[in-house]
Amino acid sequence: MKHSKKIKVALVAPPFGETGGPEVVTKNLALSLMERDDVDVTLFAPADWEIKMNRISTLDKSLWNVADFNEQTRRERRNLIIYSQIKVLNYISQFDIIHLNSQTHVYLLGRMANMPVVLSMHNRINEREFNQIKSAGIKIVSLSESQAGKLKTDAVIWNGVPTKKITPNFNKGKYLISIGRLADQKGIDLSIKIAKKAKKKLLIFGRVGNSQERKDFFNKKIKPFLNSKGIIYKKEVSNEKIYDYLKNAEALLFPIRRPEVCPMAIMEALASGTPVIGTNIDPLPELLHSKKVAFLSDDLTQLIKATEKTEQFDRNECRKYAEKYFDSHIMAEKYANLYRKIIKNKN
Repeated sequence: MKHSKKIKVALVAPPFGETGGPEVVTKNLALSLMERDDVDVTLFAPADWEIKMNRISTLDKSLWNVADFNEQTRRERRNLIIYSQIKVLNYISQFDIIHLNSQTHVYLLGRMANMPVVLSMHNRINEREFNQIKSAGIKIVSLSESQAGKLKTDAVIWNGVPTKKITPNFNKGKYLISIGRLADQKGIDLSIKIAKKAKKKLLIFGRVGNSQERKDFFNKKIKPFLNSKGIIYKKEVSNEKIYDYLKNAEALLFPIRRPEVCPMAIMEALASGTPVIGTNIDPLPELLHSKKVAFLSDDLTQLIKATEKTEQFDRNECRKYAEKYFDSHIMAEKYANLYRKIIKNKN
């Protein structure tokens, strides 16, 4: 559908890195919006992001790539975060709407912008903080129904992945795979237990993190089980490389312990033709409602059995499911419609 006037969107990325979930979602959205004939999008992101489109640099480097990241005080880091987010105010006359992807300090920008502002909530939030952000006139998007809960968000829009850029593999994979930050929440230690019981090779991808808690978790729950044949830690890699590893995997193990927002890994796995085996914890039941593409259970024994019998899944259906529900162009369509609705109501 063609529109007489393009919506000029300032899409502001989180400042932390280029491989984290919110950053990848922002990049996927930016590239999909760029292909539309009704949106003129400019990406505000750190200068070291590798992406070709209209963009304005918010920082010289993503925070995770700054040499003295570990030595920074909380105030130093907070100042860089604030600056990266409010830099868009210097260009405000060029846009019709601002779209933020980091919840930190959004209240300030909402009060100062004097124009429509949208926030995608990539993290969970309590009711008091939610209400304060809403009081600044910011329109809030939850990324799943379960994330929204009782909060009255302005829209629910699932994350999306560039399925056309992900080449699927419809043959049975050679190993299991787990992706995510190496923390108790992601249940990577449970993935190790499942893989060992199923007697299958497991590749692990993710950041150890800088906190002592994260380091302790890695050293106690993951490192002792690593070896060159069975359980292998591959650290972090680019999205393009993750796609290659995913398509050659037998299944993605995703045994999270507590609710998440809208995990990208399961979408990337399905787009690769790889089924998902995980816990029955939100938002997985909301996102994965076909037994041909996923198995969910809170019973470790059942998860092990599913891992032993991955022939129960249909890899062709995994790909079709991703195209139907998780393609980034679907996400972009919903955001474009939301932008138009907000601007119309504002006028």
